[in-house]
Amino acid sequence: MTTLLAHMRVRPGREEDWEALMRFMTLETFRKEGGVIRYEFWKGEAERTYYGLLAFKDKQAYYEHQVSETFRQADFSLLLEELRVEYVGPVEGAGGGLPPTRDPPLPEDADESLREVQELYPIRIPDWWEGRL
Repeated sequence: MTTLLAHMRVRPGREEDWEALMRFMTLETFRKEGGVIRYEFWKGEAERTYYGLLAFKDKQAYYEHQVSETFRQADFSLLLEELRVEYVGPVEGAGGGLPPTRDPPLPEDADESLREVQELYPIRIPDWWEGRL
């Protein structure tokens, strides 16, 4: 499985547009993609900050989301000032039922677009997680 926490800051005055886009993205993602488990967005305490908790059944489902028509048609650069993606893994017995984040190789027959996305969004599993998956 692949789970990530997106840290986002939107451009000044674009909060309503951002929230509308996140509502659209959430509806379309769940409607069109079978590999999504969690796709949630939250307002933060600091002005213009948002967080996204996204969980996919595996790395391939995550990368398929990244190349989906829904994801590609959204122009995030118009709305986002900052974006940082952090891969997260559940603490055993305290992770809301989500399995560990893993980084298996893509299948040999994986589409070239998925391989390109893997280059852009490599999954990083920290060394200190070793033995805690």
